[in-house]
Amino acid sequence: MNILAFDTAFAAVSACVRRDGVEVSCRRVDAARGHAEVLLPMVAEVLAEAHLEARALTRIATSCGPGHFTGLRAGLAAAQGMALASGAALVGIDAFTALRAEIEAPVAGERLLIAFDSKRTEAFLALDDEPPFAAAPAGFAAPGERFLLAGDRAADFAAVLTQSGRQVRIAAGPALPDARTLARIAETAMPSDRLVPIYIHAPATTSPRRP
Repeated sequence: MNILAFDTAFAAVSACVRRDGVEVSCRRVDAARGHAEVLLPMVAEVLAEAHLEARALTRIATSCGPGHFTGLRAGLAAAQGMALASGAALVGIDAFTALRAEIEAPVAGERLLIAFDSKRTEAFLALDDEPPFAAAPAGFAAPGERFLLAGDRAADFAAVLTQSGRQVRIAAGPALPDARTLARIAETAMPSDRLVPIYIHAPATTSPRRP
């Protein structure tokens, strides 16, 4: 199975080729903006290094959100376009699932809180296996006395929970999802006919006024 995975959901762009269960070629760069311009050359690099043509791909995987609107849409559009051209199956993986696969597991009595930056006061949050939501650190409250925190906004929520008397620790592992993880998950994930983005809250856009 030849898998191409890439992630553009947050402040980084990464791409990875995995062949028959083995990681072959990967790239990652920090990128606050310009994800679309970075992604396609990076994909070309990892495919060339893997000596693989796009038409030989079995699956194409990408993050389906949540994430920063422009970067997320760039990744989804690229995945769907490449799948259409190559005939590869599409796999969408949410950012929380991807990060859970890379961090340490909570111990007995701990609740896992993942917090991702949303470019707003509110962060994208997932508490244990509950549905994701958006909330700001100020005034954040959740049942439980012990928390394991992960994600690039983990420190903000750790400070609030600590002030309220909870026991908090930051999970060992990365703070953001990565294409390496997406490629590994894509080996056994169920493909989709189309990728549906996860936004949690509506994109911060303004409709033009009618004359």
